[in-house]
Amino acid sequence: MSKAKSYYETDFLEKQLSYYRSLPEKQRRHFLAMEYERLGVGSKRYLARVFGCGRQTLNKGVRELSDDEYQADYTRQRKVGGGRKKKK
Repeated sequence: MSKAKSYYETDFLEKQLSYYRSLPEKQRRHFLAMEYERLGVGSKRYLARVFGCGRQTLNKGVRELSDDEYQADYTRQRKVGGGRKKKK
């Protein structure tokens, strides 16, 4: 069984996670998309595992940033507690 590939050093990963947690939802997607573009093919599963998000979230961020007509509007954010409630 092979060991999972690690793209980040431990101390750098802690800084990245801290920064990621401070971002709102849309900026998190875009941050992950930029990291994916920087790390290259094969890093999607790693990023999803490390940052605790789905690969669909990462895919959505990549699609948004690659769209030429997409305008990132960070002024409009979801209210705290907004969105679908988690199942118990």
